[in-house]
Amino acid sequence: MNNTGTFIDKNKKIDIKMKHFYLTSFLLLFTGIIKAQTSFGEEFSKIKAELIDWDQIRGEWLGTAIVAIAERKTVPDRTFPEELTPYHMLTMVPVEKRQEISTILNQTRSYRNPLFSNQWQTADLIINHSFCSTVTGRSYGDPHLSSFDKATYSFQTVGEFVVSKSSNNNFEVQSRQSPQSNTFSLNTAIAMNVGGDRLCYYANEKPDNNFSSWRLEGQPLQLNGRTYFLPHGGTISLVGRYYTIAWPTGESVILESRSSEFSFVNLTIQIFSCDQGNFEGLLGNANGIMEDDFSGRNNNRQRPAYASFSSFGNPMLQQASVAAEREYLNFLSRDFADDWRVTEQTSLFDYGIGQSTFTFTDRSFPKEHYTVSDLPNDKQANARKKCQEMGVSADEMQGCIFDNGFLNLNPNPIPRPINPTHGITMTKLDRPIINNNAKSFYENLNLSSPNNGAVPLAKPDNGVNIIKPIEEKPMHINNNLEENSNPIEHPKGKFEISKPKTDLKVNQTSPAPKPSNPAPSNPIQKPNLGGGLKVIKG
Repeated sequence: MNNTGTFIDKNKKIDIKMKHFYLTSFLLLFTGIIKAQTSFGEEFSKIKAELIDWDQIRGEWLGTAIVAIAERKTVPDRTFPEELTPYHMLTMVPVEKRQEISTILNQTRSYRNPLFSNQWQTADLIINHSFCSTVTGRSYGDPHLSSFDKATYSFQTVGEFVVSKSSNNNFEVQSRQSPQSNTFSLNTAIAMNVGGDRLCYYANEKPDNNFSSWRLEGQPLQLNGRTYFLPHGGTISLVGRYYTIAWPTGESVILESRSSEFSFVNLTIQIFSCDQGNFEGLLGNANGIMEDDFSGRNNNRQRPAYASFSSFGNPMLQQASVAAEREYLNFLSRDFADDWRVTEQTSLFDYGIGQSTFTFTDRSFPKEHYTVSDLPNDKQANARKKCQEMGVSADEMQGCIFDNGFLNLNPNPIPRPINPTHGITMTKLDRPIINNNAKSFYENLNLSSPNNGAVPLAKPDNGVNIIKPIEEKPMHINNNLEENSNPIEHPKGKFEISKPKTDLKVNQTSPAPKPSNPAPSNPIQKPNLGGGLKVIKG
C-alpha cells in the first residue's frame, strides 16, 4: 500500500478513536445524570416535602400516592380516617400551600429528566385539577345524551360505545345499550378505566353466575354501603340509589341504577374544564364548542346539514320537517354510532363463554325512529308536568318527556355528587393507622362501631376528631345545575356527612361457581390498564 493510502488509514483510525472517546464521554455524562435522578420519586421529593410540611401523616401518604399514580402503581393503604382519593385529599391542602407547590412545579420544568416526562404530566394534571372547575355530561333514559359542551341528542342505538375517553390519563367510560323493544334501548352496563383499574357495572345480564352487579378486573365485588378503595387510588361509594366512582385524578361518574319494568343505568360524568379538547366519544371533546360534538372519528362522512346542532330544544331543528329529523336520528344511530363502537381489542367489558362485543351489537336497530312529536298532545302535557314537578332542567326537558311519554320512566333530574370533603374536620394524628378495605381506621383503634348515630364515649388518645353524625334532615332540592358550585348535592335523599364508616362493610364476594366443563369466562384478552394489576381482595 502506498504512502498516501497508509496516511488515510491512520486518519481513519484516529477518527474512530475520537468517535469512541466522544461516545464514551457522553455515556458517562448521561449515566451520571441518571444516577443523579434514579427515580421519579426523587425528582418529586421537593413537592412531597411541602405536603409533609402541611401534614406529616396525610402529606406523606399523598406525596407517595401521587408518585404511585404517576408511575401507574398501586396506591398505598390510607393511614388516616378520611375516605378520600388523592385528588380530594389534595383539595384539603390550603390553597396558599397548593399555590406554593404550583410555583415549584413551574420552576422544575426546565430541568426535569426527560425519562420522567409522562410521570410529570400526570403529577401536573392532579395538582392543576385542584384549581380547576368541572363540566358535566350525561347519558340517561332511552338514551338521551348531553355532551360536555351542552349539545343534546337522542341516541336510540344498540351496542357498546365509548362514552368518554381522555388522551391525558387513565380515564375511559363505555356503555352497553340493550334493546327493550324494536325501537327503544337503555344503558344496561357500564365499563370504566378508573386510573388503571377495570371496573364494570351490570344492571341485569351478568357475565357469570354471580349475583353481584360489580366486577373489578373480572372478579365480583359486593358493596354494602361504605367506601371501597380501588387499587390505583379511586373509590366507589353509595349514597341512596347513587353510586359515585371517583378517579384518583378527580374525575367522577355517578351511576343511578333503576329497576322496575326495565333494569337500566343513568350515567352522569364530571370532568375538568382545564382539560379542554382532550376527550373523545359520544359526549364530545369538551372544547367549549357545541357544533363539533358530532364530528366523530371520520370527518369525511356525509352528515345532514343540521347534524352539528342540538336535537332537543334547537330552533333550527324544530323548524325542520319530521322527515328531516328522522334523517338526523338515522345518521346518529348509524354513522356516528359506528365511529364510537368498541372493538374486541378496546372493550373494557367482561363477557360470558362464547360472547364478545358483537353479541351485544345490532346495527339494524331501531326499526323505526320516534320523536316527541309522535306523542299525542295530552301525553306530552302530562309528561311535561311530571318532569317539571321533579325539577328536570330545560336542557333535558324533551328527553324527559320522551322517556315518560313512551316508556313511562320516572323523571331523572341531574344528580349532584356529594363533595366527600364537605364537613370534614381534620386534626393532627400522632401516628399513622391503616385504613383499607380489610379493616377501617376506627376498627384498628379497637373502637366499637357507631350505631344509629351513636359515637364512642371517649375521644381516642391519638388526636383523631370523631365528628358526631349530623341529624338526618331532608336535603334542599336545587334542580338548576350550577356547573362549578361547591359543594354539590344529590337532588334527593338524606346523607350523613361525617359519620364514621365502621358499621359499613365492603367485601369481595367469592368467585362464581365453575361450570362442569370449565372454560375461560373472558375469551377476549383485556388491556393491561394498570401495569401488572393484581386484584386486592378486601
